[in-house]
Order: sequence, then C-alpha cells, then structure tokens
Amino acid sequence: MSHAQLSPSSAVRWMACPGSVALCKDLPDTSSKFADEGTDAHELAALCLETDTDAKAYEGRVMGKGHGVNSEMVLAVQDYLDYVRAVVNSTRGVLMVEQRLPIQAITGEEGAHGTSDVVILTADELIVVDLKYGRGVAVEADENPQLQIYALAAYNEFSLVGDFKTVRMVIHQPRLGAVSEWTQTVEELVAFGRVVAGAAKDTVVNKDTLFPTTKGCKFCKAQATCPALRKDVLDCFETIKPKPHTPGVEDAGLLAEAMGKADLIEGWLKAIRAEVETRLFAGVPVPGYKVVQGKRGNRAWGDKAVAEALLKSMRVPHDQMYDYSVISPTSADKLAKAEVIGPRQWPKVQALITQSEGRPSVAPESDKRPALVMSAVADDFADMTATDLL
Repeated sequence: MSHAQLSPSSAVRWMACPGSVALCKDLPDTSSKFADEGTDAHELAALCLETDTDAKAYEGRVMGKGHGVNSEMVLAVQDYLDYVRAVVNSTRGVLMVEQRLPIQAITGEEGAHGTSDVVILTADELIVVDLKYGRGVAVEADENPQLQIYALAAYNEFSLVGDFKTVRMVIHQPRLGAVSEWTQTVEELVAFGRVVAGAAKDTVVNKDTLFPTTKGCKFCKAQATCPALRKDVLDCFETIKPKPHTPGVEDAGLLAEAMGKADLIEGWLKAIRAEVETRLFAGVPVPGYKVVQGKRGNRAWGDKAVAEALLKSMRVPHDQMYDYSVISPTSADKLAKAEVIGPRQWPKVQALITQSEGRPSVAPESDKRPALVMSAVADDFADMTATDLL
C-alpha cells in the first residue's frame, strides 16, 4: 500500500491545515542523509530488541539505507535499548517491537496503517515509545498528535488484552540525552480520537482551506509553493512594521506579532531556496538564477599514508609533522560508556570537566523553562544594530 495521506507523522500538519493534503498529494516524497541515518538507527534498535542483543554486537554492519553502525550509533541506540528494557523489567510488561497498527478507524483513510517503534502492554497501562535519532530540537511528548495517534491505534488493537486505565507516551532522543514522557487516561485519549476524526473529515469537506502554522508548515512538501503561506508571509511586511530603537508599550504588541511569525517566515525562505536549487539542478529554469561552480573545498591529502611516508623521508621533525589535541569531554564520555575508561576512573575525569551556563535566549511563554528576571534598562540596548539582532 502507498504511504498514508493522513499519516500520524504528518498529523501536526493536516490536523491544522486540511487543504495541505490535496496540495501535497502529487508531490514526490524526499529524504535526506539524516533521515536515512535515522531509519538505519531504528532498524538497528528493532533488531537488538527482537534478538535480545546489544548494539555493540552489530558495530561495522551496514544497515538498509547504507549507513554503517559506528560508535556513535552504538552508544545512542544502546541508551534507547537500556531505557526500553528498564521499563519492561519494572512493569513486567509484554514488549512489542515495530508494531504495525491499523489507523483506518481513527482517520477514516481506507487501509491506512502506522508503525510504532515500541508498544509495551502491562496490567493496567499501555506504553508507547518513539525513538527520535535526530539531534536538532528536543521533541516533547505532551500533546504530540503523532504519538497520540499511535497510542490510540495501539489501544484499539489491544484493548481486549488488558484493563488499561492510562496510556503513557514516550519520546526518547538519545543523542540529546532527552526523554519526554506524558500520560493520558484512556478516556482522554479516546476523546482526542474524536478530534482527529473531525480533522480527517475536514481534509475532504474543506480540501481547499489552507491554514499556515509554524509547526504544520515546517515539513510540508508544498511549503515553497503554498499560496496561503506566501500570502501570509508577504502580508507580514505590509501590516507589521515595529519602529526600531523605540522600546515602549506602544510597539510591544507589533514586536510580539512579528516575533510570532519569525519561524514561519524563516522556514518559508529556506523552502524557497531548496525548491529553486532542486529545479535548477534538475535542469528546470528559474528566471534570474543559474547554477555556478561553488567555492573550492579545503585542501586534503589524496593519500595520507603516502604523504606521511614522504614527510618522514624528508626528516620533518615529529612535533612539526603531527597535530595533537586531547579528546573532548564528549569523546571521553563515549569512552566511559564503552568501558575504555573504567567506572572507578570516570569520576576523576568528570571532576576536570566544566560546562558554562546557557546564554539567555528568547522563547514563547508556553516554553516550560522558568522565565529569567532581567534588570537591564532600555539604555543598555541603545547601540544595538539590526546586525546584532540577527
């Protein structure tokens, strides 16, 4: 079967923007080396869970998308394996890996299925775990529609197996060291299912309605060519015109409105650049633009071994021939996890590691982190330029 149009992974888009389904229908699916690497990490994790083995056993193996299992993937996937196994052991639950779940009853799309990385069945709780191999932004499990649809599909599939009272949803991002858990009652999850069903019907009834949102547009295939997004972005430049260098209550609302559109505009511009590049590289003309040879890369040895032998024959001093630097704390941490640095030695290494506090940054009020109390006055910012703010 072809990929579901109303897939859980794109729910944040089609639940907010019903017209996006028709707009994206005939556009080709694209991938990236990062997505393919994530697919291979998922394949490795599933293999280990199904065979009750550790990730280290497969180091060096080339997975389905062509990525070799390196030390970084071993450590990240093992972190995920340890978490899943700990949950199974603590709950005495039944582990189900790469569980294919029907979602037709939820979205109404005939024959549609989704695949959950891990489903764990306990006496009164159903647990769904999603592995995210990326190391960009931490993804929260709270009110995550993709995870909720997987959880509802799992509940529909296994509701007769146990007397489930709650459903725990987990997003595990080992390369960020992040684990986000969120729990709903079964009644709350079923109520969410009704919201999904209504949104799914809207994609048919209101198939021409486009509603741009920052989250929904982020991974939309039609982002670069969507007429509603284009209008929304261009309208910003006509209606939102805060005056520079005049801090005050009178323009704070305009600044807040503009800031709320910043991610949407930046995402649109990035999509425009990617679409123009794709067309030009495929030989499709874009008026006013062309493909040229880029800046040459950094110089490198064609064969390091030959270069090393030649420099040695020239009697270049050893300290001038080689560059040395101590490994980073991150690399040392990996050595500790691989037990190259022993458990008794690691505390001594940790004592030498420092880490600066994060710099203050702007976030929406919905962010879970507490707000910092800032005491700076407006005069402190008098010399800031537009460049400083970018």
